[in-house]
Amino acid sequence: MKIKKQNIYITMLYTMVTAYMLGPMLSYKLGIPRIDNPLTLLLVPATLLIFFIENKTFNSKAGLMLMAVGLMTGWSAIHLFITPLDSVRVMDTFFFLSVAGLFYLLYLILSRHENPLRFVRRLLVYFCAFIIIPPVIEVLTGIQFVKSDEILAIEAGVIKGFFFNPNNLGTTALFFAPAVLIFFNIGVNKREYLFGWILFLSLGAIVFASASRTATMSYIILFILNLIYRNNGLFTLMTIGVTGAGLSMIPKQYIADFLLSIHGNAFLENISSRLYLFLFNLESDNSVGYRQEIYNYFWSNPPLLLYGYGPKNFQEYFGGHLSDSLGFENPHSFIIELYLGFGMISLIGFICYIIWYAVNVFLSQNLRNKQKAIGLAAIGLFILGGFIPSTILRMPFLWLPCFLIFLYSVLPQRDTAYNAYRYTP
Repeated sequence: MKIKKQNIYITMLYTMVTAYMLGPMLSYKLGIPRIDNPLTLLLVPATLLIFFIENKTFNSKAGLMLMAVGLMTGWSAIHLFITPLDSVRVMDTFFFLSVAGLFYLLYLILSRHENPLRFVRRLLVYFCAFIIIPPVIEVLTGIQFVKSDEILAIEAGVIKGFFFNPNNLGTTALFFAPAVLIFFNIGVNKREYLFGWILFLSLGAIVFASASRTATMSYIILFILNLIYRNNGLFTLMTIGVTGAGLSMIPKQYIADFLLSIHGNAFLENISSRLYLFLFNLESDNSVGYRQEIYNYFWSNPPLLLYGYGPKNFQEYFGGHLSDSLGFENPHSFIIELYLGFGMISLIGFICYIIWYAVNVFLSQNLRNKQKAIGLAAIGLFILGGFIPSTILRMPFLWLPCFLIFLYSVLPQRDTAYNAYRYTP
């Protein structure tokens, strides 16, 4: 029996998504080597081989995007040859290289699939299950899925699911939320539309439970933007304004006392204490102060780099200028990490990716105005979200939501018959 190439590509994509999610958990719970590492090492040459044997006739817009993503990630490979790297940094580089491969696989799948929307929705549901279900099990059973120190343990009230820390969990949930809003509003019946809302609100609950303040505020803004673009946008704006005015009239001391009164429950205490620091005692938040050190030094002393220092190798640049060595590996900003690690060429590729994405989503004939607004918000959240986790080099799946939105925006629609009935919320 002849195996269709399309099935091979879909299997590769789902295999990688599964490996990314289950790799750390299986390593911690069963003691087996990380399955995502060898599969990523195979994915990079496999997608290169597929590129050489496949038809080179590209959708021009998708082809230019592949060039931008390929430039951004491909330039990093130079450090495999010019910079001494330990095994961890080698894998960081390959995880980043795999981003271009994931985009290419998605292009091949969506450009040929008989029903791209159905494929995208199934992929989103599959991935969101890895985001939503493990934290729920974690809270109900107290089972910790991934190794961490005492500060990030379940006993300390920290919820992180299959991720190493709650910031990674919150960032991932945040990045997938716009894609859910878009793809569960295109060509859906009322049942599918309601399911999309449940999925979106579930991701919001995970964002809140992660206690990431930036992710939580970003999700709230996304939620409000979605409400504004409904048919009752003016009423929504008025409601938000009245609610905001009402909240501003509540004495700050009442809010502070309420947040402090929650202490006693490990999970609620973690969330309330972080919110309290953010609202009333930001100068005492060590994580905020240390990030400001990194950003201020980089802003005041931007280096001119062609190749960069290599992945997570910034001691030469930051040494002697920060109060802690954490920034030597994790500058808590993807843009800074990208530039310091891989230099100007990779940064130019990233900028081209952002601009080309925004232009094509804005001009897309496949999206309505509301979906365009959410699509543009998605890339804005990606840029902002790059400041939340310590690094996104080892999380190539974070690029998938915007890849899906972009490809649907530029590829010809092939599912007209399936979308003959369109539910308009």
